[in-house]
Amino acid sequence: MASSDPIIKTIDLWREIQWFAIHAKPRRENFASSNVTALGIETLLPRVKVERLEAGVARLIVKPLFPSYFFARFCPRNSLESVAHTQGVLRVVSSGRFPIPVGDAIIREIQDRVEQDGLVRMDGPIFNPGVRVSIQGGPFEGLMGRVERESNDRRRVAILLETLSNARVLMERRWLQLEAA
Repeated sequence: MASSDPIIKTIDLWREIQWFAIHAKPRRENFASSNVTALGIETLLPRVKVERLEAGVARLIVKPLFPSYFFARFCPRNSLESVAHTQGVLRVVSSGRFPIPVGDAIIREIQDRVEQDGLVRMDGPIFNPGVRVSIQGGPFEGLMGRVERESNDRRRVAILLETLSNARVLMERRWLQLEAA
């Protein structure tokens, strides 16, 4: 009987409504997601706000959390072909001919981070201006500084290094630790 278990799971996969990752054409995630939604299928296109340098000026842009990918919830038996052939879609992420479901817990985790503006909130401590930090990694490990500002993509923090005549450096936030007040 153990040999029939994978067959049963495959049949269930084709009949159950589940979330799947959809690979869209580059920079066409919105277009592809809208077209899949027009089929009456629930989609999730998580987006984040990031800072981008354009002509030396930092600008905030909104981009997909997973470039070229979004999620759709459907029953493969009923909708796989129509989703796979929707304009803007390259393919449904699969292993051979079987689409790979994305766990509900993963989708819920992403959905729980979506704020009222529709953008995904990235976790981590907030480094407010003036807060003292110690640098735990990178080329300035062991030094202390004060936060000047946190970048809008929340990956980097501008620090004034106290021991180097207030030299300004941009650090990866993962290298920083807040100091106790």
